Amino acid sequence: MLCLKKVSVIVKQESTRIEESHEVAGRDKEVVKRRAAIATICDALPVYGSITFWEAIEAPGKDVLPLEVLVRCVRDAVNRGDESGRRRIFEMIFRRIHTTNEYWANNVLKTMNLQAEEQAALAFDLYADLCECIMRALIDTSRLFWEEHFQHCLSFERRHVFRTFMTREGRWNSQTTHKTSRIPRMLVSSLEQAVQHPEGDVYESTIADENAQKALLAVEHSDLPYFILDLPDKLKSVVLLVFWEGRTEKDTASVLGITDRTVRNRLQDAYEILRNKLEPERELLHG
Repeated sequence: MLCLKKVSVIVKQESTRIEESHEVAGRDKEVVKRRAAIATICDALPVYGSITFWEAIEAPGKDVLPLEVLVRCVRDAVNRGDESGRRRIFEMIFRRIHTTNEYWANNVLKTMNLQAEEQAALAFDLYADLCECIMRALIDTSRLFWEEHFQHCLSFERRHVFRTFMTREGRWNSQTTHKTSRIPRMLVSSLEQAVQHPEGDVYESTIADENAQKALLAVEHSDLPYFILDLPDKLKSVVLLVFWEGRTEKDTASVLGITDRTVRNRLQDAYEILRNKLEPERELLHG
């Protein structure tokens, strides 16, 4: 009976592994298919800067290009040093995501129990922060995922921007996250303003409190996603595949053409780097 139970467990485990492998294979096929489709559209684009090129970029309705293609065009404009072209393509991208971004900015703040006027003001600033972060991401050629899955990246960027924004405003109240003492942005702005004496002399105030200085610096250095993007390429690819796309170590090894052991070793190396980078802030928060 014991042997039969063991056989049953093994059969179930093998069946699960087969199902997982089929699921991974199907997902990989979709990724390859999407990449091929985007590459085909990019190859079919008219010569950059031509009249037909801009007609394709600014086409309305059903003829609109995938956002991933527009990202590649933005980066092409940056490489060419074409500032006006870059702004023109940016305008098309933001026109297409304006409604959903505005809806997101307004609705994500409804959970914060704010007054109507205060919510409207914060929503405006939050929307502006999101647009700025998107622009930085689109011109950063190292962030290749934007060229492959724009909406996925946009969803991740929104979560990151919201947390960073609310942390900076001193309003982060996640129930699962340790609450830290952050300096609100209005207070930070007041610290940066110059003071003028009656005699006419102007001087900029300095922060005498060392803990306050550290708290200000912690606002800028608490963003884990930025630390991940700064990892060496071989470590960053493993972290993104495992934690971004939710792949298993075995699947990640298959995608990168390395062994499972190498995947585990690289994850450990990445953990060590991130731990060292986060340690100073952890000391600030708990010290």
